[in-house]
Amino acid sequence: NYLCNDLGLDTISTGVTLACAMELSERGLLGEKLAWGDFERVKELVVDVAYRRGIGDRLAEGSRRFAESLGGEAYAMQVKGLELAMYDPRGAFGQGLGYATANRGGCHLNPYMVAVEIFGVPHLMDRFSAAGKASIVAYLQNLSAAVDSMVLCKFTMLEFDDEMYSRFLSAVTGLEFTQETVVTVGERIWNLERVYNLKAGVRTEEDKLPGRLLEPMEEGACAGKSIPFNEMLKEYYMVRGWGDDGKPRREKLERLGLGVDV
Repeated sequence: NYLCNDLGLDTISTGVTLACAMELSERGLLGEKLAWGDFERVKELVVDVAYRRGIGDRLAEGSRRFAESLGGEAYAMQVKGLELAMYDPRGAFGQGLGYATANRGGCHLNPYMVAVEIFGVPHLMDRFSAAGKASIVAYLQNLSAAVDSMVLCKFTMLEFDDEMYSRFLSAVTGLEFTQETVVTVGERIWNLERVYNLKAGVRTEEDKLPGRLLEPMEEGACAGKSIPFNEMLKEYYMVRGWGDDGKPRREKLERLGLGVDV
């Protein structure tokens, strides 16, 4: 972590990309020998990624492009090109839906469903259930977008509620914000980002998880559990007021006051 921070590299993306390279090496898809647990070699690779030296030049493109170049895209744990964090969706179904639908790719903070599925903030939900998760994911994504626009740390969401954020915005802007209008601000941002992505060529087919994460684990606390992903995604689109194709409907965008169309 310290080395990545010193070099200006994201710790999650760097770690997942190196892990991907190691698995590709073990499976014979990568000519270079990279072994799990080789700490010194990992340190060297981190620096090589930062300076784009040797194999580090290819790794610097991220796990998706690196794996695709070797025919091993199934081993890249990413969504829309962004590597996934440590939270396995087979142990937190809502987190999996969040990964797949986050506008910037597999982000664990948009939303941070671990809060409600593991930590119980503000209340605990069954982590192995799909019930109600689509609505919570959409709500927290909206709130996250609003919090980002206020340039506040995401960890404040574990302590503050919508009412607190409405007071912040009202005090700073001189306008009257309520809990509902704060969330609506975030919803407008989320939908605008979605439209931007679609216009930039990000396909709705990319609202998905790596195939490995849809298969049940064989052992541990999550043994036999598999996320009912298609069911959850369909409900999410409905909650969002989007079409079955994942595109925001015109009436939805008009209701939000967005003068754009897909």
